[in-house]
Amino acid sequence: MPRNLIKAHDKIKGLEWTPTYFQPEAKYETKFHIPKKTKDPFRHLIRDYMAMEAEKDDRQYGFLDGAVRIDNPNQVEPRFAESLKPALAILPFAEYAAGKCQGMLISTVENEELRNGYLAQMLDEVRHNQQEMYLGRYYMKHYADPAGFDVSQKGFGEHFLGAAGRSFIETFIAGDPIECAISLQVVGETAFTNPLFVAFPNTAAANGDHATPTVFLSIQSDEARHMANGYATLAAALSDDRNLPLIQEAIDKYFWRTHKFIDSFLGTLTDYFSVNHVQTYKNMWQQWIIDDWVGSFIAKLEKFGLKPPRWLPQAQENISWMHHSVAMSAFALWPVAFWRFDVMQEKDCAWFAENYPGWDTHYGKFWEAYRMMADPKHGQIPAQLLPSLPPLCQVCQLPCVIPRPDNSAVHIVEKAGKKRAFCSEPCEWIFDLEPQRYLGFQTWFERFDGWDLADVVTELGYIRPDGKTLIAQPHLKTENMWTIDDIRRLQYTIKDPLRN
Repeated sequence: MPRNLIKAHDKIKGLEWTPTYFQPEAKYETKFHIPKKTKDPFRHLIRDYMAMEAEKDDRQYGFLDGAVRIDNPNQVEPRFAESLKPALAILPFAEYAAGKCQGMLISTVENEELRNGYLAQMLDEVRHNQQEMYLGRYYMKHYADPAGFDVSQKGFGEHFLGAAGRSFIETFIAGDPIECAISLQVVGETAFTNPLFVAFPNTAAANGDHATPTVFLSIQSDEARHMANGYATLAAALSDDRNLPLIQEAIDKYFWRTHKFIDSFLGTLTDYFSVNHVQTYKNMWQQWIIDDWVGSFIAKLEKFGLKPPRWLPQAQENISWMHHSVAMSAFALWPVAFWRFDVMQEKDCAWFAENYPGWDTHYGKFWEAYRMMADPKHGQIPAQLLPSLPPLCQVCQLPCVIPRPDNSAVHIVEKAGKKRAFCSEPCEWIFDLEPQRYLGFQTWFERFDGWDLADVVTELGYIRPDGKTLIAQPHLKTENMWTIDDIRRLQYTIKDPLRN
């Protein structure tokens, strides 16, 4: 069988030719030098690939049909189920961008082996987009509180954390195609899909959700090919010494961009939306990013001159604090979300204090206040306790509260005639590399500066079908739900901290 596979693969390659009667113009320019002959490590045959994927789909959709019959969607811990509303809003856009990235690579890389792998990956990304959209639809149809699932794609682009997600995901499709491949395949898929599609499903299962692991693990079975594509692309680029400094800069840049968003977002979902914890996000990160990706994948490439990401030490320091700070920002401004939050009870706070030493000192008071403010009768939201909202970083679009609000690395400086905030030295370094790429970013606070919070919620459309009850809630109760009238009584005005 292996011998026949090799022959079949060689025959398929023989069908490709280089036209001599015209020279097509490059649609996407690259500064990298990629050889025309390398190896496709998987020897993809599309016929065999399609049969394999069809079998996986039969198993997956068959399970989801059976899970509905036993009402599994409503056996999930509601706190965890709410985390799927933002997760399944953001992921389909990532898959779409990943598919677009493969099209860019096929148009740019004159290497039949690599292009064959990119073709299979493009088909994968279409499949993943469909799987995640279907999972969102599955919960929208069968979960007790579908509000939020029905506006997920619009909501993704409207929430301030969604804007940060979009800013990160656009690194798959904006810029040099080889850099996009490094961002997607080498960093995003080889490093960070493991905590997302392997470790996070364990958390889902522990909280009664068996649909998400079924879909996510099916997706991850494809990611092994994508990791191989990334390795093949990287190996091809490393074969030319001129590429080494370009590769190192891209690794440094996109590891930081991925760390900032994925670790903030996935860390919040893992630690703050779980009732039954499997492991801390800090331990998950150590296992998959440090031990697996840096210790195995990057270490094997050091003999070619490639080094671990420049900002890895700062990322390691952030992991104990960053997602707690970002979570606090999201909970503080809960009315502008399209999902419900849950109150962190004393047992939750005890878990955080035990697993993240110092957590109670820096965050405990906030959660005490949050518990008091969950009832609309209190007439206050946590954001009103803050002297001002934290500025949003011009590059990553996340709140400048890292590693902690009391020890923030925020740097506010005038660039191109305007005040701009940077959450960290690496984000400012990235901006200075390509300022034209980030100058046009309008932050969420700039957009809504001077608006009453009730008008913001109305503009975003985050109101339930009764025309008054908010989609977002600071608790999971079916009574004492906040309405737009409750928000209007607050008389809370959004103020961009860089203008005010």
